[in-house]
Amino acid sequence: FIIGGIILSGSTFLANYGNPLFAGILVTIPLELVSLFFIKENKLYSYARSILIMSIATVIPVLYYNIVHPLKIMPLFFEIISSFCVWLLVGILLFYCLPDAIYYK
Repeated sequence: FIIGGIILSGSTFLANYGNPLFAGILVTIPLELVSLFFIKENKLYSYARSILIMSIATVIPVLYYNIVHPLKIMPLFFEIISSFCVWLLVGILLFYCLPDAIYYK
């Protein structure tokens, strides 16, 4: 929890006052990979596949934001909120539409 907070606040600070590229690198540190050390061996494959699948749910809203933002069709606040809604929608669709065989071994 503390590490995640440090990464988020550090990347926010860097994006505002330093190098935005470095902030992007910092915020994408794959903490979920660190958690692989704490997952039971018989669940590792399923967990790693689930991380891969949900990474898609992270990329799509970022692409959405990068398409919507330059168009200036809504206030910044709604651009960000709608990006979260896209993330939630994609996550729910992936959860319910993908067959269990994809992430269970």
